[in-house]
Amino acid sequence: MVRTLRLPASAMRKPRQAQPLAALIGKITAKSFESRGLVAAGIATEWPAIVGEAVAASSWPERLGRDGTLRVCVSGPVAVELQHLEPQILERIAAFYGYRAVTRIAYVNRAPAPEPARDSERRTLPKIDSESAARVETAVDSTQDHRLRSALAALGRVVLARPQTK
Repeated sequence: MVRTLRLPASAMRKPRQAQPLAALIGKITAKSFESRGLVAAGIATEWPAIVGEAVAASSWPERLGRDGTLRVCVSGPVAVELQHLEPQILERIAAFYGYRAVTRIAYVNRAPAPEPARDSERRTLPKIDSESAARVETAVDSTQDHRLRSALAALGRVVLARPQTK
């Protein structure tokens, strides 16, 4: 007589389907941003879009406290200018999130933020054949966010340009 083991229904799970990276990226980066106090991670990633390129060039968000105070690092005498712009910045952040995520801004004078690489200093993407390039573009074409799409395309080109090891 052969006995078969029957598992309860709760132990039998359906296999998970693959999810697009864009759907998972928030979960992946949440812990890192939480450890820095930037629970509202968009403040850090979208700072230039929220405050404008001119302000973002000399300031960057450091931490969002539980009391709603955003700590912003500034370089040089920019803090005085930002204090005058604070009501507009608070409104832009509220419009960005749809609620008042930040109630006040505290300014900390720090050394200048590292400058982004100039176009001439940026690495050039590796060359790949046109068929591989078309595969990469097709793979990332459905990604809605243009910045994420271009980053994924660049990653795809780098991966396909690596020498194949057997």
